[in-house]
Amino acid sequence: MLKILLVRTFFFFFSLAHFLHAELNVDIGCTSALLINASNGKVLFAKNASQSMNPASCTKIAFALYAIKYHQALFDEKLICSMNAVKAMSESKKSKNNFSDVSSYVLEEDASHMGLKVGEEMRFYDLLEATMIVSADDASNMIAEAMGDGSIEKCVEDVNQYILSIGCKNTHFTNPHGLYHPNHVTTAEDLALLCQEAMKEPLFRNMAKMASFQRPRTNKQQPVVLRQTNRLLVKSSSVYYPPAVGIKTGYHRRAGFCLTAQAEKNGRSLIAVILQAKTRDDRFQYAKKLFEAAFQETKESHIFLAAGPQTFLRAIEGGDESLTTYTSEPLTFAYYPSEKPVIRGQLVWENVILPVNKGMVVGELVLYADNEVIQNAKLYAANDVEKTFIHSLKELMTPMTLIGLLGLVGLLILLLYSRSRTKIL
Repeated sequence: MLKILLVRTFFFFFSLAHFLHAELNVDIGCTSALLINASNGKVLFAKNASQSMNPASCTKIAFALYAIKYHQALFDEKLICSMNAVKAMSESKKSKNNFSDVSSYVLEEDASHMGLKVGEEMRFYDLLEATMIVSADDASNMIAEAMGDGSIEKCVEDVNQYILSIGCKNTHFTNPHGLYHPNHVTTAEDLALLCQEAMKEPLFRNMAKMASFQRPRTNKQQPVVLRQTNRLLVKSSSVYYPPAVGIKTGYHRRAGFCLTAQAEKNGRSLIAVILQAKTRDDRFQYAKKLFEAAFQETKESHIFLAAGPQTFLRAIEGGDESLTTYTSEPLTFAYYPSEKPVIRGQLVWENVILPVNKGMVVGELVLYADNEVIQNAKLYAANDVEKTFIHSLKELMTPMTLIGLLGLVGLLILLLYSRSRTKIL
């Protein structure tokens, strides 16, 4: 029997004129900010999100992630603090001659650190936790030196290549801790992308949400408990926010108060980036404001294609009429108003053979939201389609049938010729 419908697909787009993107209306006073859905990257709020900014200690996210991705073999190794890792000077001395005379990784005397001493021994993993939890610049230099085979500059170069590979196209770091340098820049967009990637790693997630860090006993110092700099995670803090699960603060005089934060509630995971807030608490309040505006949203349900008769027709070769269709279920999707989905439908025709009977499955409708399949619905034949007489005749006229007929005609001719010869004789 003749297959008359090959598997064929085409895309159709729904009119979204009445499904407009409603970005969150939130007033925050920082220079740059961004709120995204951590699962799909959808932007819910943006303020100067592509503007080049100083990230301060949010830089450390990249180096911690790079360590987890590529240097876990170092985690149990005991490092020895070098003079190079803890060398420090005043900001004014560093910035003299526009930072051209001093390596960018050199620490500043009043910056964030954990008081490491030259010759002090500490495990790489403990230093990594100190980098993320208490934002220790000296610990950042130590792990970078180890990952760069003794060269902090080499590690910085490697990390720049890595973050470029994951899509951070407007970021360039000159040191592993985030102290100011004119060429040490990023954007809120890149930081959000970096956070997305980092929070996929269980080890990183665990460090990013810890409320404190137990500085271990070393050959130089006694143990001590240090508190997390991200006060959204600290229960005793006035800005404590239970849905928060991380991730990193940042501050220096030129960058202002910075924060990257992730919060999860009601099955929704969001990442907020706050850059250049005026006070320490402002950055936390702005992040909470963004999170709450999003978490207070309710999903809206829309019918994109109603059940019943459809406009999808198929002219079938050899059929006595066109195939009409219907569905028994609608195509629907619910989404948050601040997350405008790109909706498209795909029609996939089945392989069928004539005759087509009413109610037969002849295709499938697939609904996509942002390239992800969210629903499938069967497409049924709404009418019978029979073969035409001429098409049935054509089916009979196969090559083998023609060869047989020609053979029969040849045989008849041969018989007639034989009889005529017999009469003559």
